Amino acid sequence: MSNDPNNLYNFKKPKLHSSSAKELSSSTSLAFSSTLSSLLASQTQESSSSSTTRGRPRHSKTKEDIFKTHNKGTKKRAAKDLEDDEDGNTYTQIRKTGQGERIDDSTLHRSKKRLAEKAKIYSRLKRGDHDRLANGDGDENGEAEGLVDFDRKWVEGGEKDEDSDSDDSFGAGASNAEDNQLVEYEDEFGRLRQVTRKEAQRLERQRRNALLGAEELERMSARPAQPSQLIYGDTIQSSAFTSTLDSETAEKMEELAKKRDRSATPPEMKHYEADKEVRSKGQGFYSFSKDEEMRKEEMDNLERMRKETERGRREREGLKEKRKREIEERRRVLGEKRAKKQADAFLEGLGDVPTPTLTDGNE
Repeated sequence: MSNDPNNLYNFKKPKLHSSSAKELSSSTSLAFSSTLSSLLASQTQESSSSSTTRGRPRHSKTKEDIFKTHNKGTKKRAAKDLEDDEDGNTYTQIRKTGQGERIDDSTLHRSKKRLAEKAKIYSRLKRGDHDRLANGDGDENGEAEGLVDFDRKWVEGGEKDEDSDSDDSFGAGASNAEDNQLVEYEDEFGRLRQVTRKEAQRLERQRRNALLGAEELERMSARPAQPSQLIYGDTIQSSAFTSTLDSETAEKMEELAKKRDRSATPPEMKHYEADKEVRSKGQGFYSFSKDEEMRKEEMDNLERMRKETERGRREREGLKEKRKREIEERRRVLGEKRAKKQADAFLEGLGDVPTPTLTDGNE
């Protein structure tokens, strides 16, 4: 222990300014404060993350913009169109020019090609060429033009009907025996065939469906229907020479003869009535009288006034033409006088010039 009397507890008082102590610079203190603040911030984030729990993210309540979403399968169809193109590596390019947007040549060629294929399909459907579409005869690329094979669909539907009929009649022996009974059936070629009753019903349904389909196709076809009353080859129309007429035709001919021999009745005179229309008439509109005599007199007066107007117009035009001819004649006379005066002045000017004399060359 220290025996220093100035120290109450016998401890040595430390020196405030020791020669061995190092002074802290400002850069060191700033680095220490920044490190301490970063540690405190990281500790605060860890504590907050450990205290809170994250749940499942909720869907946004706002609806998506219809202009940002695309239809399903759009990209696949676009890729298919690019594969069908001869230049499959080219994509749609739109160049902006001064006049507007211009579509790339490859895109225009691809669009024309697809539209031409669709036009062929529609024309075949209008003509009724369903067989080629159903058999899957493709175009140049080998694709089937018909998307639905209606014949196969109808056959499969018939087979399902047969299966259902057989299942329903499995327990009924009498009905099954009746369906298996042989009957005569006349096909579309007029041949008699021995088939079961069930088969005959199925063939009859097929014929009925074919007729309905043909009628529907004929109704929807763009071609005009063929006239039914046509005469092919040399034919004598004997009905035009026969004098025997039935009672109904004779009565009609008598009625026509009576109408022909009857004196012609003049139709009732009907004229325009301006009072029945609520609208403003034109500037030259003239309302005639409803009385026939007064109407005729008014029309005669108008006709007379029109003739007088035309005569006065012709007289004025004649006077105008006469005045025009007089002016032209006066202009011509003045022109002749002016030309004569100018010629006289020119000749007088020539008289003042001395005339050269001819001399002999020997002088």
